[in-house]
Amino acid sequence: MANTGLFFPELSPTSRRYKAPRYPETVFQAQNGAVTFIQFGQQQVNAELDLVFRNITDEDALLILKHYESITDNNWVKFSNTRGLAGMDSDLSSHLPQGNDTKKLRWRYAGSPEITSVYPGISTVSCKFVGVFYGA
Repeated sequence: MANTGLFFPELSPTSRRYKAPRYPETVFQAQNGAVTFIQFGQQQVNAELDLVFRNITDEDALLILKHYESITDNNWVKFSNTRGLAGMDSDLSSHLPQGNDTKKLRWRYAGSPEITSVYPGISTVSCKFVGVFYGA
């Protein structure tokens, strides 16, 4: 199967948490307190994105679950202003990695979606993603 990004379902989260990526580095600290940083590469990695969808229909919860199941080793998650990033100011959402550019971070599920049944037919779903840099 070819490497490809799969768009997240067209759903708007009720809340999100984003942690910006950082450069991979190692810190060495001498006994006298002097610190040396060694940076590995010029690509930031390990961004984090948590999305919560409160009180959505079970049908929408199933869309998220099926999307999760469709992501394989060769796939990643793509977002857009209507798919997972809805409700954000366009300037802010355009600054976040969306998984569309092959030279930027690509999103992967950091774990399986968590589904909580609120009452019959209504659920709350939490998803966690990590932004990784796919090697060429």
